[in-house]
Amino acid sequence: MGLAKQGKKVLLIDADAQGSLTASLGFTEPDSLEVTLATIMGNLINDNAINGMEVEPGEGILHHEEGIDLMPGNIELSGLEVSLVNVMSRETVLRSYIEIVKESYDYILIDCMPSLA
Repeated sequence: MGLAKQGKKVLLIDADAQGSLTASLGFTEPDSLEVTLATIMGNLINDNAINGMEVEPGEGILHHEEGIDLMPGNIELSGLEVSLVNVMSRETVLRSYIEIVKESYDYILIDCMPSLA
């Protein structure tokens, strides 16, 4: 939020299935959100978005009152992790999403699960 107060455009990506970042920003029911990081990544994996062209840059992004944006995470990320096991170039799926949104932000910060830290 300090970056946003300095006039920077900031996107937070909650890549933790517990959705703690999402909940801490006031979105107390992360499992009931219609579009989350799992939704977007699932679309990219399933070729519903060839070269990311079908994923709109602002799709699913929540706007916080303190001037930051959030791509929320929730328990659906756990199921996505299982799906990623059989995906070619699985390590580039999140990067593909970041390529879609990076032009809109000065900083993109990713909150990942402790096992990835």
